[in-house]
Amino acid sequence: MRSIGVGEDKAIKIKDLIENRLSSFRKESQDSFDSFKKNASRIITSILDDEGEGLCRVKKGNAYWYYWTSQKDKDDAVEQFEMSEERAFAFAFIKEYLPELIPPHIFSALQTEFKRAEEVLDHSELTKYLSKIDFNPMGYDMHSVLDHESATIEERKAWQFVFDCTFEEQCFSANYQSIHKSFDAKELILSPQRIVLLNQHLKVLAHEHNTNTTRYFEIGKLHDLTASKEQFIEVKKTEYETREKISAICHTWVKSNFEATSIADKATFTKLKTDDCWLIEMELSFPIHFNRKEPNPFFIANYLSGFSDSIVVLGPEFLRREMLRRAGSLVQAYTVQTNSELIVSASPKAMTRN
Repeated sequence: MRSIGVGEDKAIKIKDLIENRLSSFRKESQDSFDSFKKNASRIITSILDDEGEGLCRVKKGNAYWYYWTSQKDKDDAVEQFEMSEERAFAFAFIKEYLPELIPPHIFSALQTEFKRAEEVLDHSELTKYLSKIDFNPMGYDMHSVLDHESATIEERKAWQFVFDCTFEEQCFSANYQSIHKSFDAKELILSPQRIVLLNQHLKVLAHEHNTNTTRYFEIGKLHDLTASKEQFIEVKKTEYETREKISAICHTWVKSNFEATSIADKATFTKLKTDDCWLIEMELSFPIHFNRKEPNPFFIANYLSGFSDSIVVLGPEFLRREMLRRAGSLVQAYTVQTNSELIVSASPKAMTRN
């Protein structure tokens, strides 16, 4: 935009613009640069048109030439792409707290914006906002260790590969490092459905062809990834999730916690006779267990367990049963003369009944 001149006498062809701006980046040979220039010109030309915003084009021979009708039109258009303090704040926040959800090739392409954002914020009053914000969705200062800049080349390649396969709905094969024997060290054929940041772990929700199950796989534990010729299997949300009604007795502080989240839109609260006690009723989604054709209480039970004895689950039975199992194991571990290591070791298998 900045390189296009004002007035028809300053009109320029896109190929010449690319030549002027990128000639120092030629690699390998003039032929390869010319090929790049031709493709880039085709893409940019398809984006630009002669309507509005003050950017005009005229056809001379077989090529289009571009120019701005006035300096004001050019300044107004360029201003849209300037790094404002507010935009810099958004870039800094995303880079600091949500980098895992940005595909590596996009993160790499944004390096100039990230750097410019840092420069803008170095001289901005908005830095005081960032210094006063702690983004701790887990309730304490704990964040994912996934990092584009510290990751190895192989890690970034694997990361990008899973993102690409998910977006392109392409099957891939991989070995998986799992605590569950049915999945560990076996070649899996996966149809990736969604990328999910779950409990500070970047995971891919995928359908596993050999077992005909859908579950979450931690991307960092996938190895030897290769494209597969298997037909991609799309899984509907109703096939891997089920909606279940939950009821529980909770303390006022837990109720306040729920009301501050999107759960409040799905819940009703009824005051009970005992001080600070409420009946909460809501409907939530549960993934269907990969080992059994029933709802998997794991993630919801983990969340509710964080409220300790300030919440008691009344139903559904599968969730109440898991909360009861956990409570019983903890009582044993803390009060009975027993080998706590055995309880810890058996816990994942007890959760999955594997």
